[in-house]
Amino acid sequence: MILSHRHHFIFLHCRKTAGSSISAMLARYLGPEDLQLSGLKEAFDAGIPYTTRTCREAGMLPGRRRLIRMEDRLHLTGLLGPERRAKRIRKRIHSLYSNRLGPYPYHARAAAVAEAFPDEWSSFAKFCVVRNPWDKAVSDYYWRTRNTDTPPSFEAFVKAMRDGEPLDGIVPGEPDNWPLYTIDDQIAVDHVIRFENLTEDLGSVLSNLGIAWDGWIPHGKKRVTRGSSDRNAVATYTPELTRIIGDLFEKEIEAFGYEGPSS
Repeated sequence: MILSHRHHFIFLHCRKTAGSSISAMLARYLGPEDLQLSGLKEAFDAGIPYTTRTCREAGMLPGRRRLIRMEDRLHLTGLLGPERRAKRIRKRIHSLYSNRLGPYPYHARAAAVAEAFPDEWSSFAKFCVVRNPWDKAVSDYYWRTRNTDTPPSFEAFVKAMRDGEPLDGIVPGEPDNWPLYTIDDQIAVDHVIRFENLTEDLGSVLSNLGIAWDGWIPHGKKRVTRGSSDRNAVATYTPELTRIIGDLFEKEIEAFGYEGPSS
């Protein structure tokens, strides 16, 4: 999630929709009092500094205007190096806002953002990116099993999502993006960008915000296909798995007319 007072927008970061890369790109245009919660690592890797507000609030305890433990001071002041400073900022700012925005503040739900920032929510432009759930599930599977020596099958991954099983931490805690940009099952953002038409849609939104975007987006979380450029070599849909994804993400599929893989 990014909240920008400079450009009067709120970006809601949906999972596996290039949100980290978009957040890093947006970081170039943020003002000192803008709040960035998503794409912080990607912004640092791209050499983009964190906003003054993000750094300041990372060093605060709720309701107190002072730095916290000595260990945090050493990290946050940069005495242990810029990489460790950036990592500690990410840890602290996420911890701070988890109290207001839920356990995943970088993927904050629309209702939580509206409650935490009512003035900005009512007056700022709000946008997000959506993606075909069948394609998103494949991308998620590759990403979340990239460092696993013996990854579960794609079938096991999909069925674990259906059953709410963590599968040793491989299955995301909140796989459904629908609550991130809806309130009471109603789309609550002003602009919905389709991942399938990302560059054109994003350019249009940024132009409306008065941001002269040059088209640059950093490469963030790339798909890993274990030695094959064909994603179906590992993640293959069966009629059963197609139905499971259709049931899991029914609301998003109906809202945007997404279709499953052809048999």
